[in-house]
Amino acid sequence: MQNLKINLHGESWTLTKFECSEADLNECLKVAGRMKIRLVEALLDPFFYYNLKINSIPSVEYLPGNKISGLLNSPKNQIEIVLDGKKIKKLHFKDLNQELLLFPLYNINKTEIIEEYSPGIYVEQKAIGFIASYEIKLDSFDIDNLQFNLLQFNDKQLLQQPIYQNKNFRFRKKETLLIYQNSFEIL
Repeated sequence: MQNLKINLHGESWTLTKFECSEADLNECLKVAGRMKIRLVEALLDPFFYYNLKINSIPSVEYLPGNKISGLLNSPKNQIEIVLDGKKIKKLHFKDLNQELLLFPLYNINKTEIIEEYSPGIYVEQKAIGFIASYEIKLDSFDIDNLQFNLLQFNDKQLLQQPIYQNKNFRFRKKETLLIYQNSFEIL
């Protein structure tokens, strides 16, 4: 068995729409009220989660709801393909944009989402560093069977978790530094 690993380095972007049960929402509102701030602001405060004491929501990273995330198309990105500990390919996001090529170099699945934000609370974050490491065990490796998933979300293009022969990779780890976060409410 061979071990295939895909490492993503660069800048990630995440948008989470906060959705939880009625009981958890009431508890969140109580804690935000005790802190004398609105829930929208409280979701970005680390002390909010300490005071919340709900095991399923230990931090903003584990916020329940719909999440859109991926490697952001920026100049500071790199995609590494590692097979059995040996780096076999190093790509950049721009290498995956193949609209001008006669024959595509990589198997790409593009999805486009034009989002009109529905009412709710949203948390947006940007981070830099080692965005993700994905692994899968294979009998044999052929780069033509590797599929990269690109998501066009409004004005942002994101690289999401890859697929190999319709099998999902396992997320292993990430080491990032949060550089931006914002929360907002749509009424």
